[in-house]
This record gives sequence, C-alpha cells and structure tokens, in this order.
Amino acid sequence: MSLPLIRVHWLNESRAFRVLFLLEQLKLDYEIVSYRRDENFRAPEEELKKIHPLGRAPMIELEDRTTGEKKVLVESGYIFQYILSHFDTDGILKNNDPEMAEKIQYYLHYVEGSLQPPLMMELIFSMARKAPIPFPISYVVSMVTGKISSEFSAGEVKNQIDYLESEIGKNQGFLVGGKLSGADILISYPLMYVFDLGLAHKEDYPNISKFLEDLSTLDSYASAKRKVNALGSDY
Repeated sequence: MSLPLIRVHWLNESRAFRVLFLLEQLKLDYEIVSYRRDENFRAPEEELKKIHPLGRAPMIELEDRTTGEKKVLVESGYIFQYILSHFDTDGILKNNDPEMAEKIQYYLHYVEGSLQPPLMMELIFSMARKAPIPFPISYVVSMVTGKISSEFSAGEVKNQIDYLESEIGKNQGFLVGGKLSGADILISYPLMYVFDLGLAHKEDYPNISKFLEDLSTLDSYASAKRKVNALGSDY
C-alpha cells in the first residue's frame, strides 16, 4: 500500500523546521505549503484556520492518493508520534528495547509539556523588552518581565537544561539508548533557542552543545535547512 501524500504547512521561524528534519531523516517525500509571519510576528491565522480550526503551525496534511481523503495532524509531539508510528517502517529512529521505546515516547511529551512553556515565556519577555514602547512604560515592562523571569521561567529553563545536560551525558550523546531517535530531533529546536536567547551558554553545557553540533552535521538536517533557506528563512 502506497504512503499518503504528505503536505507540511510550514511557518517561518517556527517549530515546523523539526518536522522537515524528521521527514528528511526518514527519507519521506513531502510537499511544503509556506506561510509567513506578519510584521507583529504573528502567523496568518485566517489562512491556517482553513486547514485546522486552531490555525497553528506546524500542521501535517495526509492525503490518500486513491480516495483523496485527508487527515490533518496538529501538535508537534503528536505529529512526531504519528509519523514515527506509521511511516518509520525501517526502524530508523526507533529502539527495539521496550524500555527505551517507552522513554522515547516520554520525551515526545516532555519537550512540549515541560521544556517549551518556560522557554516560550522567556521568548515573549524578550520580545516585550525589545518592543518600541515609550519611557516610562518601557521601564515598567522591563521591571515586571524581569521579576517574573527571575522568579519562575528563567530558573525553570535552567532546571530543564541541567536535567538534559545530564541525560545526554548518560546516553552517549543522545537522549535515549545511545542512538538517534525522534526525540532528539524534536528537542533540537528548543535547545537551539536556549542558546540563541542567551538563557544558557554553550561552554556551560558541553553535552548539549556537542549534541546540537552533531545533529547539524546530519545530511537530513542540511537538506531541511536548504529547503527553508530557499523559502527565505533560517528556520
């Protein structure tokens, strides 16, 4: 039975890059439907809501090549879980050990459930502090966001990064079982953002730093990167 047509609804500067990375690693054919953020860094919700009511990217549209019937996948962790379950027929990113396979599933939920929320808060705070707001309002914004960051989100990001630094060190440079899995690809983007936002420094986290460097040398990563560069974006 032939695989469905895979269509990636991709948004620039979003977590959608990881989906391309995943599909490239599995050597799956797919199409990209490109969307651009507006001047306020917002996604074009009206266009995206035509695909799914939530209007969020990334989204995967699967179209049966015979019947034309379509299925839409949303939420990054679920997208990864579905693709790995249905399309990784050669076990490229799976682990045959049941305990290790279960741990991969854990990380597919962990990335969006534990790591991403405080990181997203820090991103929003960073954008708020850089916004063209007149003084003294800008001072108040900086003071409030700085207070929330110092008492919650920044500390929580450090807690998560310390945990991952240890886990990668225990698993021969990967998250699970000393080999590349879908969890590594899913977690790559938020870990890159931690360093890009200056929430952590690479010299303090050598395991994570090498982990990201090793991922960036993969042919699948380079191929996904070329495709988004052709669309006029870094990610």
